[in-house]
Amino acid sequence: MTEKNQKPEEAHPSEKSWEELVKNILRAEMMRRGVSYAVLAERLAAYGIEDNELNLRNKVSRGRFTAVFLAQCLKALDVEWINLSASLDDATGKSGAQTLARGPSKPSE
Repeated sequence: MTEKNQKPEEAHPSEKSWEELVKNILRAEMMRRGVSYAVLAERLAAYGIEDNELNLRNKVSRGRFTAVFLAQCLKALDVEWINLSASLDDATGKSGAQTLARGPSKPSE
């Protein structure tokens, strides 16, 4: 989206908006696959990443995690493509994870 087409509130999103976005991207991919935090912990362990269900739930809930952690989780979930909503408002709102989960799982071919 060009700057000219951006909504004023999206012109300079807050740090909190970006945290909500990555949190909702990860939650959406878990929803699509029906994967719980316990199962995600097991899948991460297969890559040598030791974390328990509670720690994962807290980390994701805060939305403050590294790009490495996000990549590890997406790999453990077998994600090949991620959906970045055109609107941060849609992706970061109260039901942002559900909105992203309903979106396309792969780009149109």
